Amino acid sequence: MEKDQYLNISRPGKACLLCGKSLVEIKKHPSILSNEDASRKDFCKDCWERYKDKSYFSYWITKRLAPDPRQPLSRKERNDLLLRMFESLYRVADETNTYMLFYLAHLLMRYKVFNWKGSEVESEGGENGTIEKSFLVFENKNTGEEVRILDQTLDGEKVSSSQKQIEEYLNQNLPEEKPEEESRQQ
Repeated sequence: MEKDQYLNISRPGKACLLCGKSLVEIKKHPSILSNEDASRKDFCKDCWERYKDKSYFSYWITKRLAPDPRQPLSRKERNDLLLRMFESLYRVADETNTYMLFYLAHLLMRYKVFNWKGSEVESEGGENGTIEKSFLVFENKNTGEEVRILDQTLDGEKVSSSQKQIEEYLNQNLPEEKPEEESRQQ
């Protein structure tokens, strides 16, 4: 089979090829890739029993995932929630959340909520000599307020942990579903 043929394989069909029964409600159903024209064919379980002895290139069970009933966040809602999370952590100014602030600031910059202003180095004198700390400076586009974040070294585990926490936060703050009647009236 040529590479172009693989790229043209269609998505799962909505109905059984033989009987026309809807496959959308069925969670799992047989599918094949035919020998002659490299096309995908989907079957209900009953029709598959009649068809399975014929020649085909490949066979698999298609699993259909139920759509997520929750309303997805709009960009504005996502950005507002991330900014609210950032501001609540920024007010606390605890060393345990410095990496999360670093990560959130960059995420907010990516989503065009923050602008990059630059970096600053601050020197602190201590018993063991001078210690330099590097800060990243961002500006909130909406308010013009500047925020300074302690610069961090990228760390895969911390990034993964931050992503999980942010995802949990966003999932906990998803907008409530509007009943269909209300959404039609608006």
